[in-house]
Amino acid sequence: MPHALEEPGNPNPSKWFTIATHVPGRSNKDCRKRWFARMAVDIVRGVWSAEEDAKLMNAVTKHGTKWSLVATMVHSRNSDQCAKRWTDTLDPSIDRSGWTPELDRILCNAVNEHGTCWKKIVRTYFPGRTGLSAKNRLVHLLFVF
Repeated sequence: MPHALEEPGNPNPSKWFTIATHVPGRSNKDCRKRWFARMAVDIVRGVWSAEEDAKLMNAVTKHGTKWSLVATMVHSRNSDQCAKRWTDTLDPSIDRSGWTPELDRILCNAVNEHGTCWKKIVRTYFPGRTGLSAKNRLVHLLFVF
């Protein structure tokens, strides 16, 4: 894909339809998503800073969950990173209450029944919690016992 971006007849990397013609088996959306997820040099990876978190919270307040718009306000992260950070960590509606032995039992039974389909498990048994928190709790339980 970098070759498609550097081609003399295609100086504008926003021409995703044209770029996709140079990447067999990929759509314009695939190319755009790949660029912003992995290849764009201005996208930060790893730990979020307090400043990035503040920008994300302000952007979500202004644009809701329109992640492309949110990412333009955050600047240093792409839309997928913003969505994941919000839904797994910063969303104030996340249930952060402690896990009780009863909830641990329900979690273990849910995993036995549904496997590790965390989204389905939390939607069904733990509304308000994230799939990541359920997964982390199971990992904790497996190491404790």
